[in-house]
Amino acid sequence: MMRMRMLLASALLVLGGCGDDDAEGDGGEDNTTDHRSNVTGAYDSTGTLSASLNGQTENAELEDTVRISAASGSKSALSIRSQSVTCAQDLRATMTGENTFSVSEGSCEVFIEENNCTANLSVTSGRGSRATNGPLQLTLEGKFTLTCFPLPVVGDFTLLLTGTRTGAESLPDVEALRLHVTRP
Repeated sequence: MMRMRMLLASALLVLGGCGDDDAEGDGGEDNTTDHRSNVTGAYDSTGTLSASLNGQTENAELEDTVRISAASGSKSALSIRSQSVTCAQDLRATMTGENTFSVSEGSCEVFIEENNCTANLSVTSGRGSRATNGPLQLTLEGKFTLTCFPLPVVGDFTLLLTGTRTGAESLPDVEALRLHVTRP
């Protein structure tokens, strides 16, 4: 029973402490150090989107602006927004170290202008890091559904981004932006 409680408590910490721990009225002070400023900010990013279907892998280079901000809930909660990927809600992440974080599951959409297609991305895992004064490294993995033909196409994707901090504080709120994809 004690082991189960410890596992449950660990799982809740990993999920970002969504509950309100302010039972004693002391402000719910979290004694962990807040390292989110090591990774928060806007990043001009370039990278590769790899899509695998039936044993075949297609790679596309892309440009994006990624915004990482501190989220409420705990001193380790992050929110990730992309200029090119439209998510129903910002992707959530949790700090796992001073300069590293883990991305939670989420669902996003990409419009690929060159093909007039829509790709729905179901993020199943992700991770990121930023060395002191270095570039952001962000990896997202999961399943995609591409809709531009009568029947949707389903496969796996990996998105690898490297970004340089821009100093911009926020991205504009928009309904949907277009992803510029070029093939090498």
